[in-house]
Amino acid sequence: MTISCKNVAKLLLSEQLQSQKWWKRMEVRLHLSMCDLCSRLARQIKQLRAGARTMSTQAEPDSELEERLIRKISGQ
Repeated sequence: MTISCKNVAKLLLSEQLQSQKWWKRMEVRLHLSMCDLCSRLARQIKQLRAGARTMSTQAEPDSELEERLIRKISGQ
């Protein structure tokens, strides 16, 4: 029995894949090699996490960031 797209997505989004047994990780890798949608999701999640890490290291104090976002959204 192969793993479903729904289960692959849950594992990728929850970051629980590394804590799974080796055979489960291999099953996910096999699924990703055959499923374009899941492999695209995996790439997007990886990019989002990398972007979030970058943003967290370059983040301004919350109040300044909030003010900048409000000005940007309101067009000022």
